[in-house]
Amino acid sequence: MKQVPVFNVYYLLCYAWDHAQERDAKALSTAGELSSVQDLLGKVLASGTNRLLRRGIDRGYVERRDDLAGIRGKLVVGDTAKRALRARSRAACEFEELSPDILLNRILRSSLDSLRRLGVAEEGSRTDGGVETSLGDAGLAADVHAEVLSAYHRLAGVSVVPLRRRSFGLVQIDQNRRLYRFLLDVCRLILECQLVGERQRDRVAFHDFRRDEARMWRLFEAFATGFFRKEQRSFEVNRGGRRIKWSERWAATEADEARIPVMEADLILESRARRIVLDTKYYAEALGGRHGAGKLRSGNLYQLLSYVRNREATVPPGPQHEGILLYPQGDEPLRIDVRLEGFRIQARTVDLNQEDWRGIHDEMLGVLE
Repeated sequence: MKQVPVFNVYYLLCYAWDHAQERDAKALSTAGELSSVQDLLGKVLASGTNRLLRRGIDRGYVERRDDLAGIRGKLVVGDTAKRALRARSRAACEFEELSPDILLNRILRSSLDSLRRLGVAEEGSRTDGGVETSLGDAGLAADVHAEVLSAYHRLAGVSVVPLRRRSFGLVQIDQNRRLYRFLLDVCRLILECQLVGERQRDRVAFHDFRRDEARMWRLFEAFATGFFRKEQRSFEVNRGGRRIKWSERWAATEADEARIPVMEADLILESRARRIVLDTKYYAEALGGRHGAGKLRSGNLYQLLSYVRNREATVPPGPQHEGILLYPQGDEPLRIDVRLEGFRIQARTVDLNQEDWRGIHDEMLGVLE
């Protein structure tokens, strides 16, 4: 399967992160011309930071300690006496000051710093489609690097700090600060894509997550969930949760009970007329089988059928359940519609490589038709 085009990756991320309103951002009008994931993330982060600066970035009270001519805040008596500051008409004080140098802004500037340190990609270092020839070549396009550098300097006064995964859990942000929340998600992805080069420890390298099938599978699942919540009104999505109970279950001991796996579907969509269990999968080709037999993968089919059968038996009566396996399209589109054990089962593909993301939008809605 071909790598998903850069702008379509952005489209998937917007829905996966529940920021569908950002998918049409005017600042990304040239995103279709970007050639790599790092260019995309750099463009998004720099543009978003500039939008925040125009509106006014958040500030908070930060603890300061300084030698002052007067008393401000708390007088640090011991330090004042030890350093004989009174002889110079000074006093050591601890006080709070309203400042933009808060963790939220530090994450933004530190992420911009890591991107600017990627440098500018050497001409000819990328192959067609934006695939880097090596990690060491994973620089930014010259124009994107300039935007990132500009946004970085505009945040002067905000500290650059080492970022860790736990840094994001320490941020407290109002749900109404939509753009900030979106940019934090961008920064988190930038952190996850960074690698430290073995030969040059001071140089940051960048991993294109489109090459990681497991990560793309998680993104595809999150995209489908976010998309159906936002773009259709016929079905409720995961109204009662995604967990499915076993219709018959017995275990001799608590230890045996603990070893029974949990059934959890990716999506459960319900309306007055239909109940659908939808599972996303991510492979180069939807069909598998031995010797290129071109059959649905048995594990996918058995799993989905088990979900449908058990949920039908354990929830209140209503429309009969049906199942959908949703794959990204490989070389050829796929549309299979069969009935197994009395249940309707479909397999469908969505072409993520279309030049116009509106084609993806229409295909996704068509899955539920």
